[in-house]
Amino acid sequence: LINSTMAADSLHHHFVLPGQVLATSMSESEGGFLRGHGTYIELVPDESTDHNDDDMCDTKQQGGMAGTSKKKRSGWGTETKSTVMQMDDGNEAEKQDENDEPSDFQRGPQRLIASVAGTVERVNKLISVIPLSPSIYTGQVGDLIVGRIVGVGGSRWKVSLTCSPPTASASNGSMKEGQLPLSGVNLPGGVQRIRTSEDVLAMRNLFREGDLLTCEVQQVQKDGNLILHTRSLRYGKLDNGVLVTVPPSLVGRRKNHFVTLKGLTSQNSDAMDTEEGGEGDVDVYLGLNGGIWIQRTIPSEWENAIRADQDERAPLAETLQKLRHRHSTTRVSPSMRESIARVRNSVECLRLVHCQITPDSIEIVARASVDQGVRVADMLLPEMVIKLTEGTRR
Repeated sequence: LINSTMAADSLHHHFVLPGQVLATSMSESEGGFLRGHGTYIELVPDESTDHNDDDMCDTKQQGGMAGTSKKKRSGWGTETKSTVMQMDDGNEAEKQDENDEPSDFQRGPQRLIASVAGTVERVNKLISVIPLSPSIYTGQVGDLIVGRIVGVGGSRWKVSLTCSPPTASASNGSMKEGQLPLSGVNLPGGVQRIRTSEDVLAMRNLFREGDLLTCEVQQVQKDGNLILHTRSLRYGKLDNGVLVTVPPSLVGRRKNHFVTLKGLTSQNSDAMDTEEGGEGDVDVYLGLNGGIWIQRTIPSEWENAIRADQDERAPLAETLQKLRHRHSTTRVSPSMRESIARVRNSVECLRLVHCQITPDSIEIVARASVDQGVRVADMLLPEMVIKLTEGTRR
């Protein structure tokens, strides 16, 4: 047991399990500790308390005399004394003594116990347990988000941070949402101007309910709400890919969340479609909210062809807009679909064994499946999941 009078540093960054005692004190009101998130208080009964009160028998009095007894009541283990008045007509009237002092049990020691698994954080007398696997994402400024539009109106879009479909927004009351204001997006063609009422009416031309997008956390408000933006040319609408949702705790913060996995096409795959180009490279966007987007890498030939057809002074935003339009309208070849599905199943394998999802761990699992000749459909078999993720557990 950790006494409440010990130094605050003794509790910092300790890993605890549910039910583990964090601190003890004679009373919470005496300044021993304050209960924070992830903890609860348990009252400890005094062993010296006389337990013979339950065996006390009431003595019957003649001539309407009053007799007294002790009655045990439930509720946080407290006992209250009551006086039973024996009336002449046989009815009993019970009256509780309001001036009773707190029992020895209430004055006894209290224990602060962890209710979740995590690390202990202490600020002065406030003791909290930060869970290792939070169920709801709590954002920080600069985080990459892969979200889904669930509402449009009021000069802003509502973005689901759990990537839930729009139909689940009403039923899932615990769904975390962010706000994407109209001023936080790029207008078509990269035009820089003040947003007008016409832009508000045309909001669904940019994003509508059900669209997936990448964005960045611009501001975290005091109540925890997130303000997002897509002003960077890297962010925007997502098409022609696969979304995988994992617990946010499995995706760690890193310098670059846009990664490219090269050469994941198996040897027995058909030749790459000439219209699509490339060598089977796959782009992976690692959202810190647990959303992972997987798509083909846009071939460099597409960008060269677009630049050759337009003016040299054309803005970069216009070029990227044309590239995204071609990507969304060009079909994905069967061999590229296999590569995307292989990366997707690699992420699922890491999620099933609760391994940290990083570009290196995804590539280890994907290349292991290619080297061992494992079919994409067989990667999620229990025995194959253990075998393919063996390299990530060394």
